[in-house]
Amino acid sequence: MSRWDVTEELSEKVEKKLRRQFALVAREVWVDPDHRVDFMAFSPGVGGRNMKLEHGRFVFVEVKSCMADFKSGHGLTFRGDDNWLVCPRDLADELHDKMLLPSGVQVYCPDSGGSLRLRYDLSMRGTGSLREDSTLCLLWAMLMDSYSRWRTTGDVFRETGENCDL
Repeated sequence: MSRWDVTEELSEKVEKKLRRQFALVAREVWVDPDHRVDFMAFSPGVGGRNMKLEHGRFVFVEVKSCMADFKSGHGLTFRGDDNWLVCPRDLADELHDKMLLPSGVQVYCPDSGGSLRLRYDLSMRGTGSLREDSTLCLLWAMLMDSYSRWRTTGDVFRETGENCDL
C-alpha cells in the first residue's frame, strides 16, 4: 500500500471517530500562516451558552503514514487541549522505542478490526493544555481556514429550550 493510500485510510478512520465524538470537525485547518493541522475538532463545555463555548475543548489530530512522513518537517502541529497522533501500529512502536513520540500526545492506531485505539498516552492530564489560541481564534480557523468542515450536532451554539433573538 502506498504512503498516500495509508494516509487516506487513516484519515477516514479519524474522520469517522471525530464525527461521532465532537460537535464540530474540520480538516486541514490553518491555525496560523505557518502551521496546518490535519484535523481539528471542538466539543463544547458545560454550563450556559457562553460557558459552553469558552470552556470547550479542541483536539488537534496529525496523521502520519510512515517514518519519512513523520520526519518530513510538516504537520506536527500539536496546539490543542488534546493532541492525537494517528499512525500505523508499527510506526507508533518504532517512534516509542526510539523515544521520538512528542510530549503531550496520545497515539492512536488501528486495531485488528480497523477501529482506532489508544496505543500510547503521553498527554499532560492535570498539567494544563498545549493550546495557545483562544476559542474564538480556533473556531474562526475551523470555519474559515479549513479544507472542509462538518457540524455534527445541532446544539453546538444553543442550549435546549433557550430562546435567543439574534
